[in-house]
Amino acid sequence: MFLREEKLNRIYECEDTLEGMLTGIYQAWDASYGHDYIHLTVPEAGGSESMLLFSEYHTVIPDAQQAQKVVQTIRKKTSEKVCEKLLGALYSTNPEKADAVYHILPEAFRMGWNVMGNLANPYVLAVFEMNRNVRHEAHEYLGFLRFEEQQNGVLLARFSPKNDLLELVTPHFADRFPGENFVIYDAKRKKAAFHQQNSSFVIRGLLEEELKRFFQISPKEAQFQAMWRLFFETISIQERENKELQRNLLPYHFRTYMTEMN
Repeated sequence: MFLREEKLNRIYECEDTLEGMLTGIYQAWDASYGHDYIHLTVPEAGGSESMLLFSEYHTVIPDAQQAQKVVQTIRKKTSEKVCEKLLGALYSTNPEKADAVYHILPEAFRMGWNVMGNLANPYVLAVFEMNRNVRHEAHEYLGFLRFEEQQNGVLLARFSPKNDLLELVTPHFADRFPGENFVIYDAKRKKAAFHQQNSSFVIRGLLEEELKRFFQISPKEAQFQAMWRLFFETISIQERENKELQRNLLPYHFRTYMTEMN
């Protein structure tokens, strides 16, 4: 009597970028290894994750063409709205985001645009919640982000979002300020979006030392900030102060780079 040899679990380690995770999804699907034996993970930078027994590991090298093919296939077999939700989930901080999107695809390709209504599926529910959390935080930052004029005339905004929002919020400001040169810096991930006047924007890594060397607020900006703080303090009515309500409407993690809160 011969025992059937069990297959090893196959783990794809993806770079924590949209291109990296979509490439991992492409390669895992293309391998035809069996969805039940596939797991996609996004290792934390500098982290020391324990290796799982009875598993083989594959390091995914980002590939723009493979990533684009995944997006095109999702759009073709589901809808633009479903595609937006799946991509939105990939901007989450949840380490299981790539795995959830990968495992939702078989049902998504079967059900089409109806798939996001099947919340009984744990992968659908996970993607739904991750996308909702990402979109909600991105919407909040459209109002809470503060730009400062630098001595070189460039507008600089800094933030430290929980989720990876730079690619989601920058198009809004590029559309709102097309005639401005501006930079939006994600201090948590050490990267920035650079928008050139009447042009598009690019995203690249930016160290804190480089930020300090090239960006310093203008005297006019310093004056306006002082005036804004004075106005904010003047209109405040101490007897009506409600810290709990203020915290609910404006959580602490939004305040780090808000002029009136510093």
